[in-house]
Amino acid sequence: MAEHEHEHEFEGGEEELEAPKDSLWRDEHAMEKSANIVYFLTLGIVAGLILREINKKTKFPYSPMILSLGILIGLLQKSLGYIGESASILSKMHPHLIVFVFIPVLLFESAFNCDWYTFKYQMVNILLLAGPGCGWGAILLGGIFKLVLQYDDNDMTWYQAFTLGSVLSATDPVAVVALLKELGASLAFNHLIEGEALLNDGVAMVFFIFFNKFSKAQSGKGEAVTASQVVINFVRNSLVGPALGLVLGILAALWTKRILGDDIEVTWLTFVFTYLTFYWAEFCFFKTSGLLAVVGLGLFWSAFGKTRIRSSVEHSVHTVWGFVQYSCDTLVFVLVGIIVGTQVIEETFIHKSDYIRMIVFYFFMILARFIMILTFWPFLRCFGYPISKPEFIVLVYGGLRGALGLTLSLMVGCDEELPARFRHLSVFYAAGMAAITNLINGTTCKALVQYLEMIENPVVKKKVYKKYLEELIVNSQDKMRELESDQFYSMADWNQVNQLIGQPKFIEKIEKLETEIKYMVGSNKVAANSSNLYEGLTDQEIFGEVRYRIYRILKGLYYDKFEYGLCEEDTVRLLVESSDIGLDHTKSILNIWDQLYKNFLNFSSVNFFLKVKEIPLIGSFAKEYMIKHLGFVYDVTTTYLSCANEALHLTDSFPMGKDAVRLVMEEMSREIEKAEGYLGILNDTFPEIVRAIQTKRASHSILTHQRHYLDDTQQNGLVDEKEYQLLKKEINNRLVDLENHQFEMILPSFHVLAMEFPIFSGLISTDLDNIIKSAYEKRFGCDEIIYEQGMTCQNIFIISKGNVVDEFQGGSIKKGLGSLISYTNLIGEGTCMSTAKATADSLLYSLNLKILKDLMQRNPEFEFKIYINSIEYLRKMFESQAGPLANLEIKRLLDFFRTKSKLKKITQNQKCDFIFGGYLFRGELKDINNKVYPQYSYIPPQETECLVSKDAICLVFDDQVDSLNNQMLKQLDLDPHKDQQISERYSQIKRTSIQDKKKHH
Repeated sequence: MAEHEHEHEFEGGEEELEAPKDSLWRDEHAMEKSANIVYFLTLGIVAGLILREINKKTKFPYSPMILSLGILIGLLQKSLGYIGESASILSKMHPHLIVFVFIPVLLFESAFNCDWYTFKYQMVNILLLAGPGCGWGAILLGGIFKLVLQYDDNDMTWYQAFTLGSVLSATDPVAVVALLKELGASLAFNHLIEGEALLNDGVAMVFFIFFNKFSKAQSGKGEAVTASQVVINFVRNSLVGPALGLVLGILAALWTKRILGDDIEVTWLTFVFTYLTFYWAEFCFFKTSGLLAVVGLGLFWSAFGKTRIRSSVEHSVHTVWGFVQYSCDTLVFVLVGIIVGTQVIEETFIHKSDYIRMIVFYFFMILARFIMILTFWPFLRCFGYPISKPEFIVLVYGGLRGALGLTLSLMVGCDEELPARFRHLSVFYAAGMAAITNLINGTTCKALVQYLEMIENPVVKKKVYKKYLEELIVNSQDKMRELESDQFYSMADWNQVNQLIGQPKFIEKIEKLETEIKYMVGSNKVAANSSNLYEGLTDQEIFGEVRYRIYRILKGLYYDKFEYGLCEEDTVRLLVESSDIGLDHTKSILNIWDQLYKNFLNFSSVNFFLKVKEIPLIGSFAKEYMIKHLGFVYDVTTTYLSCANEALHLTDSFPMGKDAVRLVMEEMSREIEKAEGYLGILNDTFPEIVRAIQTKRASHSILTHQRHYLDDTQQNGLVDEKEYQLLKKEINNRLVDLENHQFEMILPSFHVLAMEFPIFSGLISTDLDNIIKSAYEKRFGCDEIIYEQGMTCQNIFIISKGNVVDEFQGGSIKKGLGSLISYTNLIGEGTCMSTAKATADSLLYSLNLKILKDLMQRNPEFEFKIYINSIEYLRKMFESQAGPLANLEIKRLLDFFRTKSKLKKITQNQKCDFIFGGYLFRGELKDINNKVYPQYSYIPPQETECLVSKDAICLVFDDQVDSLNNQMLKQLDLDPHKDQQISERYSQIKRTSIQDKKKHH
């Protein structure tokens, strides 16, 4: 033992003055270098923020500016002190590290934030451009290097040329996409460009790896590659990667499903699964493409994962990812620029002729992209949204090069198995094309788009924008008048305030718009400052504006439903997206339902899931998916029908010609009929599933209402913080339990159905038993008459399965699963007021009319329910007497009756007040002017009492029913008199502004 100790002492003595190091020893100098690197990266973000502000002011593309900054730092690093030292350390960073750390984040963020519905429609075109298009583009670019630029085998072999072609085939059109969004290009075209860039990043790396392997095999520095290996590797990289991303996306979504109200956990979960997906795909499992796996993960989250994130958390998640994306994008360009700049200093392999060749290559690169897209042009026109010729040109010109191409070129540059000349050429061309395409294409694309007139800007849109600016000025002046009366603003310089809020600039914009409008429509047709927005327009333009307003109204109504918890997040996304698509195609007839229907599984697929739901293991997943999908379909269909019917009733406020409005409303009615037909089939085919869906949907709406109510009371100080948190947690837990609840998919017996039927709620058990005992099942075939108008009425019916249409003079009403037909037979005089027939094989429960009428006499609450529900029929049967009730959405109307009306029975010669109006079911009334109101009439608000000339049954309102319509018109900014008022007030403000300007001078 002693000998060994002496030996160690002797060995330690040989290390001269260096002290022995233990496991806790750290190099202080290395620590200082680490601090410098952190300091440098922080400065990089700060520099990025400065350049971001420059981008806002000058519209100069951000990417080339930050890349140029990195190159400049790399070139000047020796004279930059600590910054230069840090840059020197970073310039030695392996490019794989950039791929591993930054690229997964950038790809996931782009995929996660894409609009899935539009992306899905464009999927075939995106796959064509990003898959075979990317490969064909790489081959074309490789051919240009060898055949046009005449690089011989000493510079690069054919396989090396194809490798470099793969590097340069990856597009990164961030600047172009941002520009197109700013100019108002169609969402579909934006997604085509963005989707191609998203997928071809991963595909380009796959082709890069393949051609690089062929290149090394050819030079004898790598293993030989067989055809079978090529096929296996291609399938493994291009298909297995996205599939792994999909599987991990499902796991992440299931985890997120259990989280409520925890921003931090949900955000971290998205980050963790992004990196796990990349590393598991790239290194652990199938050695597949980690980038394509991340793209698959991001697209799954865009399609399905977002709906698992609660709205209260979603904003936080997107904010964090937006920050991370910006930071990573900035640092990637800075780091790549530093590496390129450092190599330029030490460059001995690039000749002067290469700079000339690079300029020539830029033009041939655009030509190669033109040939690539032209090759697939016949297919691009057949799938997805049609591409116009101007969009084709912009698609060619907008193929900018960016971060991934630069990173791949650096991977080539540090691969010592490749010739030095080729390695340096790869970095040279990738950096050059990134800089040139961003500086030239990115800055001139706007002029190209405007020259091609790719984005339509019709006169109607200009007039609408002009009207909006006028309204903004009027609104600002109203706020100014309000502040002028405030003592704390009594010394303000209001002339200067006008200048500071930009009022003169807004007036100049309006005058410019007036000139443009006058030029577009012709001075002999209409004055540009005409208060009528639609004067001088063609029929097609007016029809387009009607459709524009319809889509805008629908969007507002969709959001309104969502805010009140009446539909789910994925539902409102799809519905709003359908409106956005329609807003890009206002020249075409309304095609709303077909856009929505594309997102539904056909019934044969649903039946397949029904068959496999009993199979062990996969059965539970099939059942859950089936309920989830049909729940989504039901939610979309019913929400659309509710909003579309309400939109129909708001068209009277449109300022356009009634003929134009009527024709577009006919288009709308046809869309509603399609949706109603689909809903009828859904109810008829899957009644047990619809019951489960309705139960879940009702529970979700009420829990959402509870959460909103709790938030409101907490903000108003009506509940303590401790109690608020406990209740919030309890409601959130119930929402989680609801998501995971397993519903029984069986139809209930009539006994159960009767106990749950809304109008029977609150009845005592004996009354309910009498109804149930008298009921019996009755089946009707398709087109079989259930009852006819005028016949003696003995029964009413509840639909248990199938669909029924109730017809009467002047119209009809369709009813499906769970509906009662008809309330009017209960309030009538013993005869049927309509004709009902089954539109499909139907199962109905027949209820004894006499028992229900006796119950109405004994139970005022039950009677009240029957009468208010009958108005859905009565307002259509007697439309000329319905007044404003005829044009109100039925759900809002019934809510109004339930909360703001009373049922009264008044004998002859008595008087009754109708201060806010009412509705007469039976009898006859006379107002002070002896105007007679027969039964089934709306009674407008009366200042004096009305005389009952025949025994009457009526509703007396506690508020004006017009307030419902006015409230919705105001909410959707559809006041029919508003345009004229705004125009008059703006003219007055403009005259005052001109007078003040003259006084000032």
